[in-house]
Amino acid sequence: MKEKNRFRAARDTASPGLPGNAWSSMRHALEVFRKRWYLFLAVFLITFAALCGFHYSKGRNTAGTVLSLDYEEASKGQTPSRTRFNIFEIRSGEVMKRLIDYAGLEGKITPEELSRCVSVQATHDRSISGSVNYISTSFVVRFTNNGAIAARSAEDMLSLLCKAYREYFVEHYGYNHSILSFDTGDLKFNDEYLMTVDLLELKCSQLEKYVQLRRRESKNYQDPDTGISFSALEQRVNSFYAYDLARLRSYIIENGIANDRTGLDSMLNYKIRMDGLMYNKMMAAYDEDNKGIRMYDAAMSAVVMIPTQDQTMNYYMSRTKTGMDNMAIHADAQLTGAAERMEMIEYNTYLTEKLKTNVSDRTKTEKADAMIREMEASLDRLASDIQAVDSAYTSTKARNYISFSDDSVGFADQIGLRSSFLCAVLVLIMVFVCVYLRLLVSDKEKTI
Repeated sequence: MKEKNRFRAARDTASPGLPGNAWSSMRHALEVFRKRWYLFLAVFLITFAALCGFHYSKGRNTAGTVLSLDYEEASKGQTPSRTRFNIFEIRSGEVMKRLIDYAGLEGKITPEELSRCVSVQATHDRSISGSVNYISTSFVVRFTNNGAIAARSAEDMLSLLCKAYREYFVEHYGYNHSILSFDTGDLKFNDEYLMTVDLLELKCSQLEKYVQLRRRESKNYQDPDTGISFSALEQRVNSFYAYDLARLRSYIIENGIANDRTGLDSMLNYKIRMDGLMYNKMMAAYDEDNKGIRMYDAAMSAVVMIPTQDQTMNYYMSRTKTGMDNMAIHADAQLTGAAERMEMIEYNTYLTEKLKTNVSDRTKTEKADAMIREMEASLDRLASDIQAVDSAYTSTKARNYISFSDDSVGFADQIGLRSSFLCAVLVLIMVFVCVYLRLLVSDKEKTI
């Protein structure tokens, strides 16, 4: 009590001027706040309610969803076709044009204007543990109706955006059918009949590998429209490869059919000489490796153990390869290569003999042409059937590459409870400061 009286006495005896006026104005402002507290409370409540209403109204014009990438390559920042993934393609012109078409907004808004309504953000920070960068596989996508789209709500537009982007993603990255559109006419190696058979065999081999891959992924899959399975398609490819191609090649060889017999004979003889040189080189390397193995020190041919650390940093003795092991592996590779060269030499020698002994006539050549055209058409039908079944399969599979989950927020977040409260408190403080400054100016005028 004594301390309070001394403080009050010091204040009352203070010399007139700004410090005294400031204290007096503060005391008057507090007195006004005490007597008119309901007015300040009304200001706070009105401001708080207005801010909550503003946030709620703004939130109704915004809808959000979480886009998740659900395939293995996503963790590497890639698409299923192993190209670089770019989430901002969801705002691309092609996606926006689809969205305009689905929403029935043709002529009412441009793709560029619509893209400004879409925002994308990763669901986490990219910087993890300092220098380590974490590749995001989920993103928050928001659509904000800025007033340019009066006929559609933000929720409707977001739903159509998800549909448009899913279709875009599936078409561009879900599958690649370029291998099924292989065209023998695009390869201008040679117009010889045997070369044409090789090109048909190459195309058939590509189709075979493609359909085998799909069969391993889904052995029991059947096209819902036609009932064709990948196993049935593989049987058709194998039949074409083992029967039709073999029959065509045999007919051309046995009848000596060629456009330029002299040029083909020269080419085959050249290949025979080159393969012969490679055969001699590989066999010489094989013999040298065998000599080295026989000369290798017997003491070094035993198992060699070296100290090694495992993943737990503990030492153990590990076996390592010796020089003899490496020479044995190299010798086997040279012998295998030499055997393949010898097969090519025998095959090309057989062809040259047939060209010398058999002479084709016009009837046989026309028949070979007809067989080639028939096989090309058969391969095209087979590729078309594979693509039809594969499109149905990959479309279903690719739709699972992207998933969308609800990103709805609670009522407190919708009205911006925290930010509205803090802003209302700030407004209340500013009102009090204004009252204080008004009293300060008034007290100063009275002093003067």
